[in-house]
Amino acid sequence: MRWFRRIAIGAVAVAVLVTIGVIALLVLVDPDSYRKPVADTIKQRYGRTLRIDGDLKLALFPRLGVYVEKLSLSEPHSAQTFAVIDSARVSVALWPLLSRQIVLDHVRVSGLKANIVRNRNGKFNFDDLIATAQNNDLQTAPVPMREATAGAIAAEGTSVQLDVAGMDFTGGELAYRDFATGTSLRFERVAATTGRMAPGVPFAFDASARVLGQSPRLDAAVESQGTMLFDPSGRNVAVSNLDFRATGVLPSVRATAFTARGDVTYDVRRSAIAATNVAVLFQGDVAGTTPLTGIETRIDAARAAVELGAGRLEVDKLSVTAQGKADNDPFEASLSAPRLSITEQQASGEGITGRARLTGQPGMDARFSLAGISGTGDKLQLDQFHVNAEFRQGPRVVRVTGDSPVEASLKQRTLTLPAVAAQVQIDDPALPAKTLQIPLTGTLRGDLGRQALAARLDGRIGEDAFSVVADAAQWDAPRISFSMIADTFDFDALWPGARNRAGTASAAATAPLRPEVDEPVDLSGLQGLTVNGSVKFKSLVARGIKAKEVGANLRIAGGRAELSSVRAAMYGGRLNGSLFADSNAQRVGASGSLTNVQLQPLLSDLTGTHTLAGRGTLTVSLAAAGKTVSALKRNLEGTVQAQVRDGAIQGVNLAQSLREFRALAGGGSLAGAGDMTAQQDAARRTDFTDMTAHVIFANGLGTVRDLNLKSPLLRVTEGDPARIDVPAGALDLMLRVNVVATSTGQEGKELAQLRGLAIPVQVSGPIDQPTTRIRWSQVGGNALRGALGAGVDRLLDGVPAPAGQGGQGDGAPTDGGSPSREPLRERLKGLFNR
Repeated sequence: MRWFRRIAIGAVAVAVLVTIGVIALLVLVDPDSYRKPVADTIKQRYGRTLRIDGDLKLALFPRLGVYVEKLSLSEPHSAQTFAVIDSARVSVALWPLLSRQIVLDHVRVSGLKANIVRNRNGKFNFDDLIATAQNNDLQTAPVPMREATAGAIAAEGTSVQLDVAGMDFTGGELAYRDFATGTSLRFERVAATTGRMAPGVPFAFDASARVLGQSPRLDAAVESQGTMLFDPSGRNVAVSNLDFRATGVLPSVRATAFTARGDVTYDVRRSAIAATNVAVLFQGDVAGTTPLTGIETRIDAARAAVELGAGRLEVDKLSVTAQGKADNDPFEASLSAPRLSITEQQASGEGITGRARLTGQPGMDARFSLAGISGTGDKLQLDQFHVNAEFRQGPRVVRVTGDSPVEASLKQRTLTLPAVAAQVQIDDPALPAKTLQIPLTGTLRGDLGRQALAARLDGRIGEDAFSVVADAAQWDAPRISFSMIADTFDFDALWPGARNRAGTASAAATAPLRPEVDEPVDLSGLQGLTVNGSVKFKSLVARGIKAKEVGANLRIAGGRAELSSVRAAMYGGRLNGSLFADSNAQRVGASGSLTNVQLQPLLSDLTGTHTLAGRGTLTVSLAAAGKTVSALKRNLEGTVQAQVRDGAIQGVNLAQSLREFRALAGGGSLAGAGDMTAQQDAARRTDFTDMTAHVIFANGLGTVRDLNLKSPLLRVTEGDPARIDVPAGALDLMLRVNVVATSTGQEGKELAQLRGLAIPVQVSGPIDQPTTRIRWSQVGGNALRGALGAGVDRLLDGVPAPAGQGGQGDGAPTDGGSPSREPLRERLKGLFNR
């Protein structure tokens, strides 16, 4: 037993030496002496400042451990803080180190706070901490640290095994800023715990956090649980029994419940993901132009696998359903894919079907199907993509049917519809033939990798052909270009009720006693959109207006839309102008000119009336700002200049009205005269040789300046007031009418006595139906007596007019004699102070 004795003595000696060493370490080693060397090493290697302002403690038995407080690390070559840790504790078992095994006790980190930044070039502010190590002294090629370590250990024939009993993170805060995408997020109350983590051993995890964001705006609480497995190579991650939950407000979304469950595997090297027993549920609301409320969406799949790089897509028993309300109208949608298998070698599967339905007004019911899947993941072919949709709005029903084969590539991420053949049928009682057929043909190509979409569409409306070409790119900030060319395009044939509805809306808006519906003006759709396009029509009909050689260019950028180079030949003249809408300032405007156009047919086609005739030139420069229609009217500003030659004002004849008053004053019954309303009669008209006017708008009120109307008998200028009230839809315009000696005929002779007399004529009331009144009460009594002479005196004295004066017509005496003259006599007495 001598050998046993020697072994025992040796063991005791080793134990004594180890004990003496431990005592020496505990007595002689000061942990604080390592603060500066560690900080110097970090500074030299990474250019960062490491500070340990709290305790730094070491432990040897039963485990080798470190405990540190108030640790901070700066940004590279900067005093700004990158990360802070309130406290951290980690310990390593000693004996496993002898067999190159690292066995850690629970790693506990409290109060980790970090600022993570990604610059415009896509680099993170922690890339230097995980960058490949370089041996500057030897000038060797850079070797990743993991490979270098693994190589050194492999040279000795032994690998390092890492075994962690568990990790515990509490009180964490992370701020993330991405200058490349503009994303700004903050993670608060970050907490995570794990079970034992060892190579090839599944471990449980539980994590939670609150996520706040400015761009995008969000406030959500997230939780995740499951069992995770890393393979020893670190290339695969598998999560079984995943249970992810989130509630809160996301961009344009309020999630009352969002859950995702299933078993998921992710291959890092191949960027492939596979899942089984998938169940996803979303409940909440989605904001937008059409708000969606009470949504409940479910996604279920027995199995799903995606590996785009290899052209692989596999789905078993996929079902997607959604229901809720769209702007208070119920909707539902569904998608079903019983089996789909697309690989590098072949593609097969059962038919895919889908449906979307919206009840209410407007209503929609659309169905689609995909059938005849063949080919491979790189060259996928589908025999038929079929769409059948019906849209309803009031009495109008639009039915769309279409078919096309499909060519696609999962590797290239492209999709092509090479031969679209569609038919649009419009049923509407307002259509001339009650129904309208529009055949369409074209192509569509999408490239998801390049975020690009290209389309061409050709169609016919009756005998008139049209063609549209469009391209789009960048889904997050769309850039669109398009052009449309047509021989004859008749919008009224597609929307025949638009013209009538426009006239009805105009009358309703200008009714002075009817409260105006303050409709919002939303220009937010212009934000984040870039569009360049053009349209050309040989002939165009829109809301009754007819034009030829029509063209315009559209540009949208920076939240501002401009329709420029608007040009057309119309009604014997030309149109040139531009329009703009600016969502940044919530402002719209128009400028341009109508030159030498025939006004009567233009107004007749536009409004259904013909109140003004002649050849006119109109120059406009108007703008307004506001978030509602009424605000735009209140803020209208700019100028309008008009010139009309050889024209007429329909519905009223000022000269005839003056002659009627002259006849009444000269004899006959004068009942109903005085401040008289000029008779409105479509057969009457005031002819003129030239008319010019200048209207200045400010704060929604237009002031008429430089009005000058010339006719053979009259001269008309503006008086006071001369106002157009756009918000009220009314006008109050006082005209000064002067009789001139320009006619030697009977009409001129009848008005000769009024020559040189300024007669006020007031035009007031709704803009579309004004009333014209001749204000005799505002004419001086002596001036009027001098103009009308003895006729007025005879009327005031009750003396009949001499025989042969006056005439019978409208001013003839009634069978009752003088009683009908009394009302006018009394008014004229007041006018002449009698």
